[in-house]
Amino acid sequence: MNNRMFLSAEQKVPVTTEIGPKTEMAVVTSELIPSSELRIGLSSPVIPETMDTTDIDCFDVEFAVDAIGSSARAIRSILSRLQDTPNFVTLYAKFTNVPHLVAKLKLSKGCRQMYNPDTRGMIVTIPGRPHDAITGELHSKFGVAASLANMQDTFWSLTTARVEGTICSKEPDGSWIPQNLPPGRSEKWPSLVLEVGVSESKKKLRADAAWWLANSDGQVHVVIIISVNRTVAKVTFETIVLQQPPTYMRNGRRRYRTEIRQSIVVSRAQGSPGQPITTVPNTSPLIITLEEVLCRPSSPPETDPVIPISSLEKIASAAWRWQGLPSYFVFLFSLFFFVILLISI
Repeated sequence: MNNRMFLSAEQKVPVTTEIGPKTEMAVVTSELIPSSELRIGLSSPVIPETMDTTDIDCFDVEFAVDAIGSSARAIRSILSRLQDTPNFVTLYAKFTNVPHLVAKLKLSKGCRQMYNPDTRGMIVTIPGRPHDAITGELHSKFGVAASLANMQDTFWSLTTARVEGTICSKEPDGSWIPQNLPPGRSEKWPSLVLEVGVSESKKKLRADAAWWLANSDGQVHVVIIISVNRTVAKVTFETIVLQQPPTYMRNGRRRYRTEIRQSIVVSRAQGSPGQPITTVPNTSPLIITLEEVLCRPSSPPETDPVIPISSLEKIASAAWRWQGLPSYFVFLFSLFFFVILLISI
């Protein structure tokens, strides 16, 4: 087994993605480098004409291990060892030469799999406790927001349901789909998706978002990505959407262009756990429109689900708790009981 680490450089969105049939090369064009095309190689031979660039970018991340995955037993053994790693947020394992039948299996409980049948390459996301805490808290806070927006019993939460894209199959950290689908809409694609990872993999998270938006042909309306800094108390919340209105190339194919609609950073200064939490910007909550989730206009008394700043700070605090970075809320709670103890003495 070869253990190799791959470091990926940050790249800002928006990007342009052109998706055609499998036999055509898709192009992602960076606004920062005009007319530049991303060509990122994998260990297995890659034929550019058979692999979409968003799929390539999803595999471009720092791996904890890079191994041959010719059997389910071998993959499960490696994943089991990685899950025993102490104090990690998110780890990624890359496997080559993975048989199609093996890739169809759920190889480890709680892990997320992405598989490319053309290259037989697979990337497995191993969530640590901070990752799981953020995922669970976001699901909870979104449920509260939906209830306050009078959206009870209007959508399904599919969590990590696997979806087959144009080339790759992929599992998210969370997904939501309306209970009543509008005519002509496929039940294959959720309307809202969640992806979580470490801040060092932000480029991959944005590529994950582009994958959902482009492969679904816009049926995925919004992707929430949450990136956690490994060493300091800092969590970034972003919503990624397709730019509107859509544009088309001369051959009639749609040109996919993604953008960051919202970016909210929650952090706490280094030092004691008593440092206050700072949220930038602190003027607007995280907003997902009802129409984006339910694929229809709102009907009174329905409103848009809103996740307030206070909830985002609690989500971040949950990650810091499991990272060993106590939150400001925990500090205040402890201080309160300390004062009560002094008074009683």
